[in-house]
Amino acid sequence: MDALAPLEPPSEVTRSASADAFALLLADKRSPATRKAYRQSLVHFFGHTPTPEEVKAFAGLPRPQIALRLNAYKSGLLAHGCSEATVNLRLAALRSLLKLCHRLGYSETDGSGLVDGEKARAYRDTRGIGLPAMRALVAAPGTDTLKGLRDTALLRLLLENGLRRSEVVAANVGDFSLADRRLLILGKGRGTQKEPITLTEAATRAISDYLGAAGHGQDLEAALFLNLSHRPDVTGGRLTGDGLFFLVREYGEQIGVANLTPHKLRHSAITAALDATNGDVRRVQRLSRHAQVQTLLRYDDNRQDLQGGVTRLLSGLLNAEG
Repeated sequence: MDALAPLEPPSEVTRSASADAFALLLADKRSPATRKAYRQSLVHFFGHTPTPEEVKAFAGLPRPQIALRLNAYKSGLLAHGCSEATVNLRLAALRSLLKLCHRLGYSETDGSGLVDGEKARAYRDTRGIGLPAMRALVAAPGTDTLKGLRDTALLRLLLENGLRRSEVVAANVGDFSLADRRLLILGKGRGTQKEPITLTEAATRAISDYLGAAGHGQDLEAALFLNLSHRPDVTGGRLTGDGLFFLVREYGEQIGVANLTPHKLRHSAITAALDATNGDVRRVQRLSRHAQVQTLLRYDDNRQDLQGGVTRLLSGLLNAEG
């Protein structure tokens, strides 16, 4: 049996995190967006980036004192007009910190039951841009240039598969199979486990044409979609989520749709799929990869405008004579 390779020495982040619950909590978050939001929330609570000693001092308070501080903090947020979502996010960050401190032996409480969150249900416009705009968008890049080939493939992936931008930009050449018409993606909440999605012939051809023109189709570890910026410091690297965001916005402006985003294209794909399947949420759930069917029901309600339909019925009753 071969000897096991020696472990790599811990990074600077790991070294600092091992003595600092604040750093360890942030290092545990895979999503950069979650990491950023938790950092901002905790810095807001402490008034600055807390030292390990400050975190231990807070976590080491008796449970009633921690509950008092959390409830007073929540009252202050509400008094300053913070939204329910903001309040809940900041309380969630504090609960997570206390939970970690409890595991490390710094705190007698894991943060549960100390303060209630706010009840909130955010409105989400899930209707998307409609089929005519979707068709115009796919045709907008053209296929006469390398950028046009790349962007056509990108837009087809977003619109035909309802992918998130993080899933698109994380894909490598080795994740794409021309023969199987398949792409492995790193789905949201799946950790490091990739999952396959089936591609259409049109999307497969678009990706293949782009890779043939770009010339990196044999490098399985390379990013599937490269940055084609004129800036020498970024060109040839992986297309970033921000790069995809601005790309979609620019094409949206070309076809007359303002403030178009990759996530709105995901909404568009899911809504168009519900239209095409006559509201078959079970089938469309496979496309969207939402964990809960209830999420798809919200899309379906918005698609049909059920409230508007009932309102029109009431209006007809009010306008009727007799």
